[in-house]
Amino acid sequence: MSRFLLCVLALGLIYSVSPSAINSQEKEERFPPSNMRTTQDGPTGGCTFEIEDLFKKLAGSIGGPMTKATLGMIELKNLMHNYRTNKSEQPRYELNKIPIIENTQDVTLLLTNPEDKDDEKINNYLYKLSLAVRELVKEKEFNEVIIKLANKSETQTANLLELKTESPKYYVAINRRLATYGLSIQRIADDLTHAPVAPNPDFPETAKIEKYVPAIFVPNLDKIDATLQPIVSPNIEVDSRKNESIDDNIVAWYFDELGGLKEIMLSEETSLNTSNPIFLMDNAVTTLKIEIKENAEFQMEEGRPSKGPQPKASLSFSSYEHSIKSNAYRYEPWTSGKSEFAVNAYRIDPNGTVHWIYDPSGTKVISKIKKNQIGSMRYVWSHHASNWQPWSNPWTPNVTQYGVNMVYWNTFERDWNRSPKELGTCSANGTTIYLSGKRKYTSEWYSWIPETAHIHYTRFQWVYSDWAHWNNSWKADFRLWRVE
Repeated sequence: MSRFLLCVLALGLIYSVSPSAINSQEKEERFPPSNMRTTQDGPTGGCTFEIEDLFKKLAGSIGGPMTKATLGMIELKNLMHNYRTNKSEQPRYELNKIPIIENTQDVTLLLTNPEDKDDEKINNYLYKLSLAVRELVKEKEFNEVIIKLANKSETQTANLLELKTESPKYYVAINRRLATYGLSIQRIADDLTHAPVAPNPDFPETAKIEKYVPAIFVPNLDKIDATLQPIVSPNIEVDSRKNESIDDNIVAWYFDELGGLKEIMLSEETSLNTSNPIFLMDNAVTTLKIEIKENAEFQMEEGRPSKGPQPKASLSFSSYEHSIKSNAYRYEPWTSGKSEFAVNAYRIDPNGTVHWIYDPSGTKVISKIKKNQIGSMRYVWSHHASNWQPWSNPWTPNVTQYGVNMVYWNTFERDWNRSPKELGTCSANGTTIYLSGKRKYTSEWYSWIPETAHIHYTRFQWVYSDWAHWNNSWKADFRLWRVE
């Protein structure tokens, strides 16, 4: 807030107080000595507002006494919310490329999920966390701690449990606020679990309870301006059923310079364009590494020639047909519109060098599938891989291969606002990679059980010999084609 604006507000407040009201209130409230310093509870305790001298000068300039009652009647919390002695401790209250789209939807209704009670439980925990955290973003130091933790993690997240050792005062500050709900960071962490929806009884690992840590995900970590105020979100998606233009938007908050809280809708596009740090509450994993299932079964196809005809120089491989087979695997909240069918893939070349195929994240969205399209085949041409020679051996899935090109991949339901979670651990040519995809829960994959992704590399030989090859699971269909 500018000093000029403070002066204008102060003048208005002083002129609005009558002498009789001042005298009577001063007697009634028995103010402490006039040399007191006015303080206000801040995010982590107290912050001092050295405004008394300012008001004395203003009162003197208009010929009136500067009484203690005048100070007492001023609502300091609203007037001076962000005015501190040391302005360097605050972020800059500016918005960079953030359109102001006010949210008018009931957040408490958006938290519910009648189809998945564990999901509803986690939504409520993240909402309570966001309420406990959002005042803290007024402190530059807190923002720096979160960004530091996110930078050193595998998943662009700040694990809030780590605040206990990394920044104890903020661990205490968050817990103090959570205590009003009968919660703490540790108590949330102990119960931040999710039972997979519609597990396959033939594969017990698909029924394993998922365990997460309470965290803050920073999706725009690579381009933030740490001096700007963060945008905070409980990471709850808005209801887009009647308005596709807000599909995948989430509820978010920011503060204006006077300390006023504003509630808006935040889109993926905005998160990619803004340099304001985006702080999203999240149920995160602590690592993308996952144990592989030794000697995992693979449906070996017979009758394939060990060597096909000489490929043309223009040869490449693309996906075309794909589907989500059932609404049981439509991993979207009941309030949202489309499922993002995405693929995450990397190539390990014969020298052990890792190459991304689509972009540095390794992920590409193949299509967005509406709820009424679940169970039907979708048709979209999408580049999968080039003709990298020599090809991997399709007949030895449980043997680590050397001297060949290996393309490992998995498909999943993508959520831009969620931190990456594991999709598979794969090794070849002396190198190990970790497939991952941004999604809310680890069970939201489509093609391969993540523990078995290492045996489901691209079978170039089979696709080439038959022109196409299906890669199906009980959740989804996915077909690769030879393209010349």
